[in-house]
Amino acid sequence: MGNKEKLVEETIKRQVEAVRQTIEALEPVICTAEKGDWVELRAASDKVSDLEGKADTIHREGMVLISSGAFFAGIREDILNLMEQLDDVADSAKDAARVIAQFPVSKPTYESVFSGDSPIQLVKKAEEAMDVLSESIELVMQRPHEAARKAIDVEKKEEEGDDIKNRIVGRVLSKKGEMDVLTLLELKDFVLWLDNVLDDIEDASDVIIVIAAKSGV
Repeated sequence: MGNKEKLVEETIKRQVEAVRQTIEALEPVICTAEKGDWVELRAASDKVSDLEGKADTIHREGMVLISSGAFFAGIREDILNLMEQLDDVADSAKDAARVIAQFPVSKPTYESVFSGDSPIQLVKKAEEAMDVLSESIELVMQRPHEAARKAIDVEKKEEEGDDIKNRIVGRVLSKKGEMDVLTLLELKDFVLWLDNVLDDIEDASDVIIVIAAKSGV
């Protein structure tokens, strides 16, 4: 690879790390919601937004580098798509944090809905999937076959997350007679945005498989 291509590769690595930090910042959001500390929750949500902004800045840097002449024979559009998908991951994490911080939910209501499966399980699963995606990105230029195998493992994490999401959403809907519509919709949307984080990570892994295939898998 030329110098510009190497710079893009380093930029993607920085973007991956920034996205990972954005996902991890969801944990304090959920912990403060569990405690019913809605002032601290909003501060934790703002932290997620700040980290998403950092990831977005790195994404734009990568776009500028690619548009200024980084070639990436045969996979230029795929590299662009990968960075877009990573940006979507951070966006979904930010939206999940904003949803739960927008309107206070009473602690008893929160506990009754999430007394079984907790939203933190979805965040942990997203962290696991992001770790696997990061490994596949590291490998894709040098060992595309291994990268593709890792990327396929991301789908397994996403499917496990789907099972958690379905159980939690079912629990939310089972409480519809015990809470107002606004609260029900807020909690449901929160869970769905957390699930979107996993979906976006899987979409990024699909791009890795395409790049690996073009690289000779």
